[in-house]
Amino acid sequence: MAKLTHLIPWIILISLYSCEENYTDPEIRDGFILVINDTLIYNSNSINFYDFSSHLIYLKEGNFSFSGFGSFSVSVDKEEIYSGQMFPLYSSYLPAGPVIPCAPSFYDDFIIPIEFFQVTDPEGITNEDPRNDTRIIEALKKYDQYRQGMTMDILSIEKTDLDKLTMTVGITNHDSETVLIPDPEKMGMELFHYYTNGLTLVDSLNNSYTHKITPEGPNPYDSWEKDWLTEVKENEIRTFTIVYNDFESFPPGNYTARFVYPGMSYQIERKNLEQRNGRIWLGEIKISKEIAIE
Repeated sequence: MAKLTHLIPWIILISLYSCEENYTDPEIRDGFILVINDTLIYNSNSINFYDFSSHLIYLKEGNFSFSGFGSFSVSVDKEEIYSGQMFPLYSSYLPAGPVIPCAPSFYDDFIIPIEFFQVTDPEGITNEDPRNDTRIIEALKKYDQYRQGMTMDILSIEKTDLDKLTMTVGITNHDSETVLIPDPEKMGMELFHYYTNGLTLVDSLNNSYTHKITPEGPNPYDSWEKDWLTEVKENEIRTFTIVYNDFESFPPGNYTARFVYPGMSYQIERKNLEQRNGRIWLGEIKISKEIAIE
């Protein structure tokens, strides 16, 4: 993926760093608690908020840096809800279930991402994602740390020519603050698709079809511009139309449409997060939707 490719130079550097001492008061055991390797504790003293749309924990102060394998647990009021693994991205091992990726992280050190790798065993049983447990949400709300974040819907996909496809998506901000998200029209298709793989259509036989855009990243790779971003106000739905002028040929029929709407990530430092007109949204929104295309 593009994100991992341009972060390869970080791997050697960050993997040399050890876990920073960033302890909070161990006596605080109510609310949401994240414990790493049974010693590194994050609770209501150290957590600013948790964005559930991309499962990113925003820290108030200090930093998060971890370089190797380990374990973590998420608890609410002294009760463990789930556990997972610390996963260095330089490893070829791919764990299943909840994971905190590190060495490198795709975010600056004020963010702790919790990802989930879903697998299906030979008997067809798929592991369940425990991150959305309602007990976690209620615990975060107690300290005003819960943010529902962003959702996306594919509103339409139309084939307007032999190899031309038009997709309209709606992005909804569910929180009470304005956020700033990448705008494909302001960025241009090549730059926007540097941060996302774009639309993929998958048929019932698992044949996949996608666009032929060649992504073009910024120079330097970790730079960004305010002009790329568009405001999404409280409870607002923003629609974007993405036109693929050169999409792989496919027959009419029913498809699973897969798309990831990208936010900003590693290039945003803590000092740049809050802008005059809103907070820069970090993370990404994934969607998989069944759709008929004529």
